[in-house]
Amino acid sequence: MLYQQRWKDFIIGDLLVLKVPTVREARITDAVMLAKNLKPLDKLEVKYSHDDTPLDALLSCFDQADAENYSIVGDDGYIYGMFGVSKDQELEGYGVIWLLSSSKLQKFPLSFFKESKKWIKKLHRNYEHIYNMVYEKNWQSLKWLQLCGFKPLGTKTIGKYKKNFILIMRSKEQDV
Repeated sequence: MLYQQRWKDFIIGDLLVLKVPTVREARITDAVMLAKNLKPLDKLEVKYSHDDTPLDALLSCFDQADAENYSIVGDDGYIYGMFGVSKDQELEGYGVIWLLSSSKLQKFPLSFFKESKKWIKKLHRNYEHIYNMVYEKNWQSLKWLQLCGFKPLGTKTIGKYKKNFILIMRSKEQDV
């Protein structure tokens, strides 16, 4: 009985309706909350690429003066993920795009993919190319990025743990 009451607000007829999270500008408190719930492969990616804790990695996005940082937030305040883009300091016209999330973001695959296309266009507007290095075993991120028009360009061993990462990039002229 108690289980049915928890889902009561989400059931319309025979359909289960989940309330889709929204996107807003990221806050430092979002990073603190998300760091506790970061999905395991994102934790590994942060460790292997920068030897950072989840919290340090998420807070670092606020250190970039030109960064655009956003949070994916449920109506109950739960932080499903954070994402953004910042200017590559060495390559003119290039932006470094990123996304870190909790496993619970997977509850919304269709709305997440649909919204991703819109947000990638927004993040792309100031850069001719956007890219990142993705841990080779983070197949969900690689699959999502490829569905959003990113192309894998090569593999490189990086970090003190010497793990393989895949360079994945998207050019502005590509349609999302």
